[in-house]
Amino acid sequence: MAIVVSHIANDFDTLARRALRQAELADLIELRLDRVGHPGEDVLREFIKSSPKPVVVTVHGPEAFGKYQGSVDERCELLLAASRAGAMFVDIDWTLSLELGEVEGKCHRIVSRHDTEETPDDLAAFDEEVRAVLYEGDAVKLVTHAHSTEDGLRVMRFLREAQGGLVAFCSGRAGSFTRVLAPIFGSPFTYAAPADLPGEPTPEPTAPGQWRVNDLLSAMPPGGLSPETAILGVVGNPIHLSLSPRVQGMALKNAHLDAVYVAFEPTDFDRFLDLADDENFRGLSVTAPFKAAAFGRASNADDASRRACATNTLVREGEGWRGYNTDVSAIREILETIFPVHAAEPGRPAVLAAAQVLVLGTGGAARAALGALRELDLTPTVAGRDHAAARALAADLGAQALAWDGIAEFAYDVLIHCTPVGSGDDGRSPIPPEWIRPQSLVLDAVYRPIKTPLLAAARERGCTAVPGAEWFIRQARGQFELFTRQPPDEPLMRAAFEHALGLGDASA
Repeated sequence: MAIVVSHIANDFDTLARRALRQAELADLIELRLDRVGHPGEDVLREFIKSSPKPVVVTVHGPEAFGKYQGSVDERCELLLAASRAGAMFVDIDWTLSLELGEVEGKCHRIVSRHDTEETPDDLAAFDEEVRAVLYEGDAVKLVTHAHSTEDGLRVMRFLREAQGGLVAFCSGRAGSFTRVLAPIFGSPFTYAAPADLPGEPTPEPTAPGQWRVNDLLSAMPPGGLSPETAILGVVGNPIHLSLSPRVQGMALKNAHLDAVYVAFEPTDFDRFLDLADDENFRGLSVTAPFKAAAFGRASNADDASRRACATNTLVREGEGWRGYNTDVSAIREILETIFPVHAAEPGRPAVLAAAQVLVLGTGGAARAALGALRELDLTPTVAGRDHAAARALAADLGAQALAWDGIAEFAYDVLIHCTPVGSGDDGRSPIPPEWIRPQSLVLDAVYRPIKTPLLAAARERGCTAVPGAEWFIRQARGQFELFTRQPPDEPLMRAAFEHALGLGDASA
């Protein structure tokens, strides 16, 4: 497979300088001349001669997220000049294939078709119309716009069925994962935006959903992508700011494993799993709102999943999936490790078994917390803004239900927060500071920011405040072990988490 780094600028000198500076990051350099127009055949020849990598020349109009305003004749003459100047490929829109005709020298044509609005239902017909206007030796490139993960997976399935030679992926944020996975499914090329280099203006991508080439390279296994590369990922909605790809991806690369880890944001979890049936899909981290659905789809499940009636990890097992819940073990480990330290202060319960535990929330994270507490032989209490949901959850998992406005008077020793309130720039605490019981142990599922409003208020009231980072890292470590059957470098995972958090990312 080859990475094509696509460059665009308002003048040719800037375009050439940027492309040459980043040439070492690319397998092929694409010059987008949409805004420049025809720089002259000699200028193109000089650039191609000086380029250490093969060159693709194209000029796109609105049909492919481009800006070109010239005539069809001018566009075709530009591409013919590029072929004479030594370009390895010229890219022509399929509607102009016959107008361009054959190209000269050792140049080849990429006949491309973009749908900038959607992913058609009938991809075979979409492809067949392009093949009707090919010349011998042409390559076909199909780019559709994805509104969901399901769109992207349909394109990947079609790519696999094409059995080689077809370049295909999706535009749009929802389809950005296809730019990583396309080579696994048979695409000889994938396209990336230029890297953001220090001291340089940030180069713009040439299409929505492009990865920057440095990020794409970071996501790839040490030996590059191949048809044997395992696909792992995190599934949620929303998920586009998840830290899991950075943390798990770094751990996979450090272990020298032939695997990638990407983010999926389906609208329909069952449809997503139906489409993710290729044998390369080996494991999935599952987050809100799909943990209950994942448990329902698991053909087998561990005890933790059955206790919580929720699954946060799916591992390929034959043609189905086995479910696990590493949130449960993460919470149990945190309580077993930190509570003895917390209990050393006078006036606190001496042992966890004597503690009264309150869980806030009624979703998958709350189910995991209640499952962990059941494993510790505790009878916790759960509160949710939807009291009916809290009562139902309590009945399912052997807990007590508490009305939300009863929290202020409830004498808990441990508080486990399992809602998204306080994440990112939310700036809110799920409960008023005066509802936080002094000297209690407070565990927050939210990990961005590290010091959430809830934890900040808890510290002020003399509590032991446990950031969500502990929960995240411990559950991620368990997932890595299930995916790979080997332990990760946990200090590396923590360092990757802290670095990603410093970049301003968030997670669900």
